Amino acid sequence: MRLKSFSFLTAIIFVVSIIMFAPGNAGAVKFLSFGTGSPAGTYYFLGAGFAAIINKNVPGVRVTAESTAASTENARYLIRGKMDMGLACMGTMADLKNQGMDVDKVRLVAVGHTSDTHWIVRKKSPIKSCYDFKGKVIGVGPAGSATLNIYSKKHLDAGWGITFKDIKPKYIAFHEITRGIRDNTIDAGIIAAGYPIAAIMELARDIPIRLLETDPDVLKKMQAKYPNVTAFVIPAGSYKGIDKDVHTYTLPQMWLCRTDLPEDLVYNIIKAVYDRSEERNAIHPMAKKYTVENAFRGSNSVPVGYHPGAIKYYKERGIWDKMSQYQ
Repeated sequence: MRLKSFSFLTAIIFVVSIIMFAPGNAGAVKFLSFGTGSPAGTYYFLGAGFAAIINKNVPGVRVTAESTAASTENARYLIRGKMDMGLACMGTMADLKNQGMDVDKVRLVAVGHTSDTHWIVRKKSPIKSCYDFKGKVIGVGPAGSATLNIYSKKHLDAGWGITFKDIKPKYIAFHEITRGIRDNTIDAGIIAAGYPIAAIMELARDIPIRLLETDPDVLKKMQAKYPNVTAFVIPAGSYKGIDKDVHTYTLPQMWLCRTDLPEDLVYNIIKAVYDRSEERNAIHPMAKKYTVENAFRGSNSVPVGYHPGAIKYYKERGIWDKMSQYQ
C-alpha cells in the first residue's frame, strides 16, 4: 500500500514539474530586479508601485523593487548586468559615458517624474541660502546617488560657487539627513525627489523647518552649464510651516532597463504600467507624470536610445513619430 502511495505521489511530482518548467509555460517565472533608492524617497515608492502593477498584470514575471543608493548605483548595476530595470536622474548616463563605462548596455524605457531640489534647514538656522554653507556640516546624499554626484557637487559649484572643500560634507541618505536636521547634528541637507516627500512631511511635523530658495541669477548660472536644469516651484502648504511657494529647481528622471531584455517583455511591462493610469496614479503624486507625452522630455541629452519594446508601445500609441514635439 505504501509503495503504491509513493508511486502515485512520485507521478504527481513528475507531472507538475513538467508543467512548471515546460518551455513557454506561465509557471516558468522570470524574476526581474528594479533599482529604486532610499525607502524615504520617491524612487522607492514609484519602483515598488510599478512592480506591483507589473506582477499583477504581466503573466510569468515577478519584479522586485530594490532599495539602493539610487541613480548612479542603479545605472552602474544595469551596465554590469546585475540589475534589470531602474530609475536614474537625467545626466547620470552622460556622466558614466564620460567615465568610460559601456552605456550601450542600457536603454531608455521612459522619462517620467521630476526630482525636485529640497535644501532643508531648521527654521531658526542662520543659513539663508546655499551661499552660507561655507564651513557648515551639510548632508549631501549617499555615495552612488545623483543627489550627491549631480545636485550637490555639480549644482552647488555651478550655481553658488560652493565646492566640497568649502563645506564639511556628510555622505548620508535621505532618512539620515532628516534625522540629522531633527537632532541638530548637521546644519543643512539636500533631498532631491518628487514632492511631497514623506520623510520631509514627517520632519516638518516634528520640528519647524525652512526650504532654501534658488535665486534667478543662480538658476541662470546652473542652466548655462547644465541645460536640463529647470525652474520649479514647491507650492505653499506642501509641508507643515511652508506657507509660501518655494522657488527651486528640478531634473527629469529616467526609467532605464538592460539592452538585452526581450522586446516583448519590455513592451508588456510598459503597457501594464501606462495603460492602467488609475492604478499608477494612486502610487504617488509623481506617478501621474508617467504619461506618453512626458516620456521623451529631455531625452535628446541622453546618450542611449529607447528599448525596442518601449518603441513598439509608443508606436502603438501613435506618439513615436511625434517625439520631437515633446523633447
